[in-house]
Amino acid sequence: MSLDSDLATFRAFLAEIELYLKSDVIYWPMGGQVFGQQMPALTLGGLLFLRRTLSARRDQLTSAQASEFDQLDRRAEAFFSRWPVNIEKKALKEISSRLNVWAAALDECNESPAAGVENYHTTVNSRVYLALLMPVVATLHEAEKFRAHLAALDSQLRNMLIADGFIWDAALTPAFSREEFWFLYGQPRRK
Repeated sequence: MSLDSDLATFRAFLAEIELYLKSDVIYWPMGGQVFGQQMPALTLGGLLFLRRTLSARRDQLTSAQASEFDQLDRRAEAFFSRWPVNIEKKALKEISSRLNVWAAALDECNESPAAGVENYHTTVNSRVYLALLMPVVATLHEAEKFRAHLAALDSQLRNMLIADGFIWDAALTPAFSREEFWFLYGQPRRK
């Protein structure tokens, strides 16, 4: 997505975040469009992703965009400070959901290596969101089973991943270091 659409999505997410945090749903339908594309569902992981990528590309924003981002980022931080329990509960639910999706994606890589490789650049989104969400629940005992499951999936992925360059748009590289987001720097082998 472009910087304009990312900023518009971030703005729209923050307009709905309080209702979202009070709800039981993981994927909050936003409806409408942003720059001609369907608005993605609001998730905590999606919000964290946008904050991270916009922050990393801040030097590419115009001064007006940077000012708006700073204001929106402060609003986001205020929500994180004001609603910690709701955010942790939401993160646990989203982690559970994304772990299932990620496990299925790795199963696809094993069962149909060609399809797994072809789809990896999009299916890896689940693993990225997991990396962004896990720190939110780092101190929660309830997250231990998720950490163990993710560690097992990471072991599986490490056995099939061929290290390579960054697989997404190079403009996003500053947001995702090789050390923390190692899974974005390679492709599963075709076998």
